[in-house]
Amino acid sequence: MRFVVAVLTLFVLSGCASEAQRKARFYQTMDPFVGGTADELVLAKGPPSNSFTLTTGGRVFEYTQHQTVTSGGGAYPIGGPVFVGDRHGGGWMLPPVYHSVPVTTAEYYCKILVRISPANNVESWSAEGNGCY
Repeated sequence: MRFVVAVLTLFVLSGCASEAQRKARFYQTMDPFVGGTADELVLAKGPPSNSFTLTTGGRVFEYTQHQTVTSGGGAYPIGGPVFVGDRHGGGWMLPPVYHSVPVTTAEYYCKILVRISPANNVESWSAEGNGCY
């Protein structure tokens, strides 16, 4: 759960950063685990979503997250005050003109695989999906 919260926080905080900047930050959060122990990884990221034992005696930890984001569905006023003239000189009014925002839904998914050696050390990691960074 802490892993999901951390990734979502990173996702929210990186809203204005370029993809290259977000990717670099993501790598900076994962790369330090390489060479460390699996225990350090689990203490920092939480338990994996799944794990697999390899025939070599090593393991693979799988961290996954899935998020559905829905936005829109509202309306906001557009335009500005309009001068409406009449025989008494007229006046300014704000006509009720609104722009509708359609409802959109986006799916975000991230799967991180972390390879653990038989000696319980993190050897490497990989990530796939559109919601990793």
